[in-house]
Amino acid sequence: MKQTNSKEPREVNTLLHTLRGEQFRHSQNVKQSRTHLATFGGYNRQTLPSRFATLESDASLSTTYPARSPSTTYSGPAPPKSWRSSPERDSNSQENVQWRARALKLIASDMGNFMDIQHVPSLALLCLRMIFSRYITSTEFKEDIVPYMPYHLRRDAIRYCAVHFPLPNWKLSALFNPQGNADGEILIMGPTASLPENHFIRGRNFIEEEEFPTQSTVPADRNWESEDPSEEPLLSLILVSTRLSTSTMFSLPPTITRLALINLSTPIPVHRLPKLCPLIVLLDLSYNNWLKTPASEGFKSLERTPWTRWRDMVLLGLRECHISDDLVRKINTGRWDDIHIIKE
Repeated sequence: MKQTNSKEPREVNTLLHTLRGEQFRHSQNVKQSRTHLATFGGYNRQTLPSRFATLESDASLSTTYPARSPSTTYSGPAPPKSWRSSPERDSNSQENVQWRARALKLIASDMGNFMDIQHVPSLALLCLRMIFSRYITSTEFKEDIVPYMPYHLRRDAIRYCAVHFPLPNWKLSALFNPQGNADGEILIMGPTASLPENHFIRGRNFIEEEEFPTQSTVPADRNWESEDPSEEPLLSLILVSTRLSTSTMFSLPPTITRLALINLSTPIPVHRLPKLCPLIVLLDLSYNNWLKTPASEGFKSLERTPWTRWRDMVLLGLRECHISDDLVRKINTGRWDDIHIIKE
């Protein structure tokens, strides 16, 4: 009896297998095609329908990272820009994301390397990008968004937006603390934004009011455990594709240690900077047209600069600027270690 019972399940399985095979062969004959057969190599194929597999991501949500454009070489002198192909002209465009990333690359390397292309934006930055891209009024931005952003997140948002979509003046002003910076940093990407001429004067007035408060200036319900923006001095100033007036330059705070004045529209008296900002460690003057020819007033001011006053300087950016041997000698005179000059 045991042997009979053990054979019955096998016979049933064999019968079912035979019936499935006959049904499968019948369907093959009806369709008269073998293209629908699933082979062993089909395990790695997509399982979604083709109409879903070909969907493209939203271009507005995709993050564009800076890519290094291939360098173009010529057998003779480089042709004028108007003769070059459009991709080559676009790669040098100041409105291009890649150009803005390249302009900030040097100073970003000394500030946590926030321009690293391998760095994935945080979820907070991606959400802020969606919020900033929406059309909102100045009042809504100041009252409904900015108060809920800590100062370090405001700084990161300004850095991210400076490359992908530069912010206008009214949004930058709302993101700055009462002292006029974002966590000790000012980054302005032009040409739509610029630094107001009285920007640092207003910041100093705020400091004086905080150091000598009156009875009316200190609110009774002040939260003493909250973050105090008046304790954060300005350490980094980055201006790209904008202008810096002489009056604003003479009001620069002496606490600045990183200064980037890139592609400024008008020349500035560079030789005045060591007295105004003696603590500079990194100075970037790249892509300034008024430093490309030795006969320009800007380059003459660069040669007159008393470089010995900057005892702590270690890095100098002069990309696409004229650099003479005499200038290099003046920069490194009286130093134990030469300043690292970035030419390209």
